Amino acid sequence: MSYSFFAQVAHLYIEILISIIILIMGAIGYFYQSKFNYKTYYQLFIVAAFLILSVFLHFFISNYVLIQLIEMMGLLVAMILSIKLYQTMTGSD
Repeated sequence: MSYSFFAQVAHLYIEILISIIILIMGAIGYFYQSKFNYKTYYQLFIVAAFLILSVFLHFFISNYVLIQLIEMMGLLVAMILSIKLYQTMTGSD
């Protein structure tokens, strides 16, 4: 087993953990929307998590730049949604 194999496994593991954290933030957004009637766009957290998991497309698509672009879009969406959720939770809208 080579170092690159372990690096790929570690990268996949980290991406899965990041996606789980984003899904937890989506669950928090769902809680705020259902209990306090604030618009949190919690559905987009699921989209962001799937975009981040695009690293699994590497097994099907060999264009590494395209995969990184899709992953970066997911991180950007998650960042914008988390800032919006933070502002909603702290009342600084």
